Amino acid sequence: MIRRPSTIPAVVIAVAFATVMAACNGTSNAPVLTDPTAIVTAALTSAESARSVHLELAASGTATVPLPIAGSSGTPIDLTGTTASADVDLAKSAAKVTFSVPAMLGFAGELIAVDGKMYVKTTLTGPQYQETDMSGSVPSPSQAPGLIDNLGDLLLKQGVVLVKGDDVACGSKQCYTVTTDLDPSTVAAYASGSIAGVPIDLSGATVKLTLHVEKDLPNHLAGVTADVTTPSNGSATIDLTFSKWDEPVSITAPPADQIKPAS
Repeated sequence: MIRRPSTIPAVVIAVAFATVMAACNGTSNAPVLTDPTAIVTAALTSAESARSVHLELAASGTATVPLPIAGSSGTPIDLTGTTASADVDLAKSAAKVTFSVPAMLGFAGELIAVDGKMYVKTTLTGPQYQETDMSGSVPSPSQAPGLIDNLGDLLLKQGVVLVKGDDVACGSKQCYTVTTDLDPSTVAAYASGSIAGVPIDLSGATVKLTLHVEKDLPNHLAGVTADVTTPSNGSATIDLTFSKWDEPVSITAPPADQIKPAS
């Protein structure tokens, strides 16, 4: 009797081949998005449902930064070397941020927002944290959902033209690229005096925004770059990178002996 060859090896080979191709592709589980509005919407939807995220900010160029001095309209500052790093617990509305602005006499510091309190220490205030109640008018840096909402309002506003660019590598993943050019009137209406959380004078500014969105599900927002051009102070570039979406994060208040007693 002649035995017919088993079909199992062929099935195994086919499955193995498909698995290898999926691993190499990295995006086979996600539909390919070609419409820039759909890409932005997918990123915003993913961000709004997230529980945590890590952010890295880097800035360069020159911008006018308002100073907390009565009658001061701000002063031009070299942003080159300015950095910030933040872990944000979106579920608990908590954040830990470190920042450095070398051009401002090496100004640097740390901020912790948790349980309705804000703790800040800087190179100007000394080694102990100053405690502030966030239930008043002080904005919380942990309100990343608000930042995402504002970004969505801006990018999906009628009249804002989104353009899909070439896909690029972002870390170990592949990302969609979406760009838009914002005129001074749009910037004035939606930027509210800051770009990516950096408080700068945006009077008459034009901004080119570039978004990187991961191609694989759930289409995480990987980065935002803002190229800002102002009529009086030249240009500045602010890069904001997002990572570690939904990874565990623990943010706690500093020990009592590290908090400056109330005066």
